[in-house]
Amino acid sequence: MCLQNRIFKTVAISFIFAAAAVSAAAQGDPPRPAEASFEAVLYVLAAGGQSAQGDAVPSSLNAISREIRAEFGSANLRVINTYFGRLSSMGNLDYKGVSNAYAPEAMPGSPSFLDWRLTGIRNAQIASGQPAFQLQSFRFGARVPVRVGNIADEKAPAPINYEAIGLTVERVSVRENVPTLIGTLVQPRTDGTLFLVLTVRNADK
Repeated sequence: MCLQNRIFKTVAISFIFAAAAVSAAAQGDPPRPAEASFEAVLYVLAAGGQSAQGDAVPSSLNAISREIRAEFGSANLRVINTYFGRLSSMGNLDYKGVSNAYAPEAMPGSPSFLDWRLTGIRNAQIASGQPAFQLQSFRFGARVPVRVGNIADEKAPAPINYEAIGLTVERVSVRENVPTLIGTLVQPRTDGTLFLVLTVRNADK
């Protein structure tokens, strides 16, 4: 075989390999399946001094409401806030906001500052084999305005201090689409109790 033919065959083979490589690159890796998505709803229920405020407890919370009344003796439960978020497996949800629902008394111009956070959610099962979700951590916190001292002048601003309340739970599991009481908080300088109820469901079903 002459040198010219050998060079021609070598170039042709190189071209074939190059074309195959370009074709593979154009096709790319096969698409990865999307991670599971979850919807989380946090209900903040109030009793005691806050029982006259908020909305009626929805029927979806009837079972957990009965448990709260039986366990804590709290009547006239009301929903003072509802928060919704969506996240993927092992994702995080971080919410910050303001509300007038957490102060022990009405204080126009002095809202409560709050934040709540879910981290590291994933599919799991409880001992009975029922589907559940495990959270790496759950946190709810608020800075609540509290009136202090006496108002000497009606035109003067009311003396107010901000006090912090909060709850942090590490590694907690909740059954799928079952409202679960995560914890309670006591409002500063009142006998009012807040109940944190979390519901998580698989958004892909």
